[in-house]
This record gives sequence, C-alpha cells and structure tokens, in this order.
Amino acid sequence: MTAGTWWGDANVTALPYGAHDNSSRIRHHLLASSPVADWAAIEREVIDGYFRFSPNHARAAGDHRFDGVVGDPSATTIQARIEEIDRQLEKLERLDGLSPDRAADRQGLIVQLRTSRLELTELRRPFAEPMFYTGFDSELDVSTYLKRPYAPLGERLKALGQHLAGYSGYLEAARDNLEPSLPRPNLEIAIEAAAGQAVYLEGEVRTAAAGDADTIRAVDRAVLETRAAVEFLKQRRRDAHDHFALGEDRFVRLLQTREMVPLNVGELESLVRADIERNMAAAQHAADAISPGRGVGAALRDLEEHHPTRETIIDDVKATLEGLRSFILERDLVSIPSETRCLVRPTPSYASYISAAMDSAGPLETVATESYYYVTVPAADWSETSREQWLRHLNYAMLENVSIHEAYPGHFVQSLHERRVGSRTRQLFWSYATVEGFAHYVEEMMLDAGYSTDPKLQLAQRSEALLRDCRFLAALGLHCHAMPMAEAIRLFMSVGFLSELPAQREAMRGAWDPLYLSYTLGKLLILELRHDLKGRADYSLKRFHDAFLGCGYLPVPLIRQLIS
Repeated sequence: MTAGTWWGDANVTALPYGAHDNSSRIRHHLLASSPVADWAAIEREVIDGYFRFSPNHARAAGDHRFDGVVGDPSATTIQARIEEIDRQLEKLERLDGLSPDRAADRQGLIVQLRTSRLELTELRRPFAEPMFYTGFDSELDVSTYLKRPYAPLGERLKALGQHLAGYSGYLEAARDNLEPSLPRPNLEIAIEAAAGQAVYLEGEVRTAAAGDADTIRAVDRAVLETRAAVEFLKQRRRDAHDHFALGEDRFVRLLQTREMVPLNVGELESLVRADIERNMAAAQHAADAISPGRGVGAALRDLEEHHPTRETIIDDVKATLEGLRSFILERDLVSIPSETRCLVRPTPSYASYISAAMDSAGPLETVATESYYYVTVPAADWSETSREQWLRHLNYAMLENVSIHEAYPGHFVQSLHERRVGSRTRQLFWSYATVEGFAHYVEEMMLDAGYSTDPKLQLAQRSEALLRDCRFLAALGLHCHAMPMAEAIRLFMSVGFLSELPAQREAMRGAWDPLYLSYTLGKLLILELRHDLKGRADYSLKRFHDAFLGCGYLPVPLIRQLIS
C-alpha cells in the first residue's frame, strides 16, 4: 500500500457532541488555506518517521510498504530518531491557524512525539528495558505475515524470510545497547517473551512455511538467533537489580506527557481508593446473593463451578457475542457501524499466556480486514488438572464480562468506529487510557443499562474492576512509594482476590508497564465526562458513545475538548 492511497482522505471528521455533518463544506474551506497543506505535510512526516523507526507498527496498522523490513535499534539510529522528533516538534509548535479539529490532532501528535522522546532519553528504554526488544510489539514479531491473508501466501513468505534475515543485526544491536545490570522483573518477562517467540517460530511459523525451502532455512536460523538471545538475557540474571521504580517525579511526568492528566500522586490515590470502596461494596452485595455469608472469595470460587468445556468454549463465546450485540442494538446504546462480526478463534501459541484478546485489522488494511477474538483453549497436551484450572478461570460469568470488554461494545466496536475516523493521527496513535479505559468502562455500563441482573455476572464485573484498581495502586506503590514487590503481590491477593501465581504476575507487570493504571484511570475520566454532558438537552447514551468513539484514540482530555 503506497502513501498516496491512504493519505487522500486525510480530512478530520470528528464532530462536536450533537453536531450535524457538514464536512464537505468545511473540507472545501480548509483545503483552500495554507495551514491545511502545512498540516498534511507534517502529519505525513511524523507518521512516516514513526513507521521507519518501528516498522512493526506500520505492518500492524496495515501499511505493507514495510513488509520484510526490520527496524534498526542501533545507538546511532536512536540518536537520529531523537533529533528527528525534535525537528518535528518544532514544526508542530510553530503551526497555527488550524481548525479546532486539526488543532486537537496537532496536540495529539505532540503528545505522541513528546512521549517517545521521554522514553528514548530520560527513561532510556532501549538501554534499560529488555522488553523494548522482545515485547509483543517489537521487531521480533512476525505474526502479521501469517494471521491475515492480505496477499498470496508466497508473497507473504518471501517478506517473512526477508524479515527473519534481519533478526541477526537487530539482536546484535540489543546486545550492544542493553546495560550490564537490568531490572529483574523486566528481565524475567523479556526472557519469557523471547522464549515464546522461539517456540512460535519453530512451531506455527515453520508449519506455515512447509514446502518453501528458503523460508524454512530462514526460520531455522531465526530460531537459533532467538534462542541465543534468550541465553544472553539469562546470563544477565547474575547482575540483575530491583531498582526498576521510576520515582514519583518521572512517573507523574510520564503520565502527564502521555495521557495529559495533570494529577499528582495524592490525587490519583484518592481516585482509586474511592473506586475500590465502591467496587468492594458492590462485590460483597453480589457475593451475598451467590454464597450468603461466605464472602467474596468463596463466591468467586462458586462461579468457577459453571464453566465451558474444551470442546464447547469457542461456540459458547460466539453465542455470547450475538446476545451482547442484540442487546446493544435493542437498547440503542452505541452505533455498530458494520454487519461484520469478529471471528472467534483459539489463541495462537505465541500469545497463549493470555486468557482472551481482540486482534483487529489495522486501519490502513484494505484487503484482509477481519478481526479475531482470541480465546485460549487448553491444549491437548495439558494435564487434566491444568485444563480444569484454566476452564474454571474462564467460567461463564468471567467469559461474558471479558467478551463485553473485548468485543461488544468494547475493543471490537472501538475498531469499527476507528476505521471510519478521517484522521490518521487518531487512528494510528493511541492513548492507553482511552483504549483500555473505554473497554473497562463499558463492562459496568452494560450492567447499568440492564443487560443482566445475574449476581454472578455482577460479581465477575466487580472482581475485574478490583483487579484494575489493584493495578492502579500497585503502579503508584511500586514506582512512587518504594513498595516492595511482596507487598504488591499481597495487594492483588487481598483486594483483587487472586491466588498467588497470578498475583505475582500482575505485580511484576507493574515494573515494566507502569501505566497499567490506565484501565481504571481511563474509566473514571470517561465517567466524569459523561456526567458533565448528561445535563445537556440533546444528551443520550448513544450520542455520547458515538461522539466519544468518533474522536478515535486521542487522549481523553482532548476528546473532552472536542465533544464538549
């Protein structure tokens, strides 16, 4: 896909709350003025620079000009990227005379660039964060070549082989860049991620390339290089440290830079503690209806008795999605701008550590536009005990709540609206709090709208909300208050009602994903915005949701400006 084919409709079409679409008249006026031409040029320049530095993001978005290209993370290229960001920021800050819509997009690009600069310089992610090289969105990821048939298989395998040939230089740069002493939790998850990639290459990727000798050889070389990277990271365990905390100042600046939320740590703590109190009271009320007098933990264990089987889980989820979709349309809660359904599939092996996830086609993809809702099905080689534990975890109530979050009206509906947004900035650069906050917000919204009065689903939703609250508190504790990891684990066990192993994984995630408080933070920002608009004469829940989603993935404070 060439730049020319996807830049032609670059007008910004998000409308103020309740406004009518007179975009053709506005477009004609704007395109006649020079600021529009300046804007189009700088937007294109910023996106192209982002894609050149991180080609995997281009492929995920559906820009196949970058097929077969591996990003260069060498120290020289990183410095060049920082200098490029500075030039782009200077151009954006000089740009004026824009419409309110384009001014919001301009601010969205500034947010993206300032965040990238902070991560590359002060946070030093390429030098101190091994997940920079092995995470699911790193240049090791080759799943985009296989999971969607956007081109004939032979063409995709050729690009895959070119990509795998770039592993050697990419991983050499990682070894050169990473500091001798790395934060222990971040190192452990990076080892796990790289090992999982080697398994994926040796299994599903090699199977897909069967009969193509050149690609098979490229896969085999990549497996060896990836396993060597795993061994390199394991050797770093000897000198690993536990000083991963950003500190209060850097944590607050990261949050303010990325999400435009000007709250201090005390204000953030007040927000989440009030949410915990609200969710705990609701959880206890639901638990009393399920298991009278036995408490939330016992009621959650009772939920686990009602779960699908390995053979029925995919069909059970499909049926749940149709019920959710029908309810949304009947109650007129939000527009669903397509008859297309997401496809429910077992999770690929490289992501089998997740319970469920939505994988939507990128906004620039024009051929293979399917969205996949992945649900992890116990593999045939799992022990009977592991299989039962997993299915109990994915009990019917939890699966229903997860399906609200991932599909209807969560991430899948978000992606359908995203494809209709006329701004590349709003499609390609996403706010953590906007994306995950909305999907978390709709879990509670659906129950408030009358989707179900079943206390089991009520408890499942509140327990997930408490889990997100724990992430919020753990992020503040670990990065701002020197909270010991053991204390963070106990937090997830006592307030989130997790057993020890998942509590440990959740707490350790806070070390390398400090903004995982964004689920709850985004939800609370959206609830506040909805409350502020509720008094307007033209308010309706559907109008609010459509206006919010029409702004794409901008930070919530910018969406507030646009629809207020």
